[in-house]
Amino acid sequence: MDYKKHIASESVFGASCSKEMTTFRVFSPTRTDIRLRIYEDHSSLRKTEYAMNRDHDGSFSITMEEDLKGKFYTYIVDGRLEVTDPYSVALSCNSKRSAIIDLSDTDPEGWKEHRLPAPIEPVDSVLYEVHVKDFTAHESFGSKHPGTFRAFAERGRTLNGRSLGIDHLVDLGVTHVHLMPVNDFLTVREEPQLRLRDDNYNWGYDPEHYNAVEGSYSTDPYDPRVRIRELKALIMALHKAGLRVVIDVVYNHTYRAKDSNFHILAPGHWHRMRQDGTFSDGAGCGNELATEKPLVREFIVESLEYWVNEFKIDGFRFDLMALIDIDTMELAVDRLRRIRPDILIYGEPWTGGITTLPSNKTTSRGTQSRKGFAIFNDSFRNAIKGDNDGRHNGFAQGNLDERRGVETGIAGSIFYDEGRIGFASRARETINYANSHDNLILQDKLLKTLPGKTRDEYIKYNKLIHGILFLSQGIPFIHAGNEFLRTKGGHHNTYNAPLSINAIDWTLKEKNLDFYSYLKDLIAFRKLRPEFRIDDGDEIRDRLHFLENTGNCHMLSYTIKSNGGCILVIHNANQNECLLPHAVMRRHIEAKRKRNIEEIKIRCLFDENGIVRENGEFNHPHGISVPGITTYVYELKIE
Repeated sequence: MDYKKHIASESVFGASCSKEMTTFRVFSPTRTDIRLRIYEDHSSLRKTEYAMNRDHDGSFSITMEEDLKGKFYTYIVDGRLEVTDPYSVALSCNSKRSAIIDLSDTDPEGWKEHRLPAPIEPVDSVLYEVHVKDFTAHESFGSKHPGTFRAFAERGRTLNGRSLGIDHLVDLGVTHVHLMPVNDFLTVREEPQLRLRDDNYNWGYDPEHYNAVEGSYSTDPYDPRVRIRELKALIMALHKAGLRVVIDVVYNHTYRAKDSNFHILAPGHWHRMRQDGTFSDGAGCGNELATEKPLVREFIVESLEYWVNEFKIDGFRFDLMALIDIDTMELAVDRLRRIRPDILIYGEPWTGGITTLPSNKTTSRGTQSRKGFAIFNDSFRNAIKGDNDGRHNGFAQGNLDERRGVETGIAGSIFYDEGRIGFASRARETINYANSHDNLILQDKLLKTLPGKTRDEYIKYNKLIHGILFLSQGIPFIHAGNEFLRTKGGHHNTYNAPLSINAIDWTLKEKNLDFYSYLKDLIAFRKLRPEFRIDDGDEIRDRLHFLENTGNCHMLSYTIKSNGGCILVIHNANQNECLLPHAVMRRHIEAKRKRNIEEIKIRCLFDENGIVRENGEFNHPHGISVPGITTYVYELKIE
């Protein structure tokens, strides 16, 4: 099959309808007989079948001289296999049939006119990852439509006077809401009466249709327009609140392999295959898409463009991005930036298993350099808190062997010097995080590695870890519930765990309001101080300097040049209070400024309680004393 010829053709796949006609086209180069089956509605057994015409580009097509809007369809392959259309943009309940709709019927009131949030620089972003059902399903959220897009979009919801939902996100100060997969996935039943059944849950990394919206988040999964309209309404509500929307995309594999609609229609054309004819399994899910093939590459890029154009998406997070070849990623970035110059793109620079994609084509750590997208920084993550699910401690729990790794992350994971070698050319290329949806959530990791601590002690460790993240160069990222010590009961992989484990308990916000207030202050402080949002690698090397010798107490300290002085950050991971002597500060500043200084005036800007709102200059006779397991930030005026 000549893929380039196929891509160069003007074929439009899927179903397109007008008042005069409806056309269907599907790619199936090796099959001999494809028939179109039309159903009157989503559940009726009544149907009519039509033979489709084989075209020169390997596709089958048929044009019906009537408007079939509102009906449903499938394809019958070689007279025996019935599949949905992989190019579908709308579906019946539980993805049984593809739907014929007019997308203009899915726009909520005000959709075309609503304004997008103003563009911001990547390093000014604060990312918040959340699962739609997790966010609104718990009884503490109090919605009449729990677990849905509609519940998520509600404004003005409170619990004991504390904001919930979108208002909570605005109050917290995040800039981007990263929605875990909202495209159609297969393992959750979509009937409304099953929505809150405890075992009817999945994260959504089991994709069936890439361009259709998941029906289990809809209040009416039987009407294929409603799920689209309700997702658009959610996106519009987030935009009106000043929040940008990132969606999680899973173009690395299909949930089903041999039985997927892709493979049944075009065997061997969509997936990577081993020499023995079996599926390559770099995803750890049974298969992987052959993104390097022009057919698949164009499908992915057009899919991304569809989400931006139809849903006004502000960014994408790529699951197992290493399985998407680097050429496809570069093309995707280029095409998306033509639509939205400010679009945010990031992903996981690893695979889930052994892939047949050549190593020089994987989108792995280092390949993102100067390519316009970012990657998750697992090295920084592990240096801060230790391994994901085990008992290994990181710097925050007192493992000083991880100090260099933390310092590399603080410097934006650029090539800072011979002892701190990162992977990025600019800070915008690193996503700094302590945990995502995968693995132990942070509070559970601390409970495992530091058993028997008091609540106040766990809060101190949470503050220290988030202090490191948000006062580092790069793009900070948190998972929903980190802001009030969410726990998943020690479960490290809750992708299909009961909803009772995954649903966010909003009473935790009031119970842990002291930590929530601290993190809110931390985000506000980062936004207030441009010293923590430097992007250029040369500027980071010029302005940020680590104190190499802080006396007997091994604190992690660094200065960042500012107007008329510098910012001093101290992360004290020791159990005890530590003193940073004046002499050490003076030698450090004189060495970096290459001149003698007469006096250092010190003002505390941020302490263990958050932003210091009433402060004055002071000079301690011996230096700066910092309590154990805390982050402090000072302004130093140099004379």
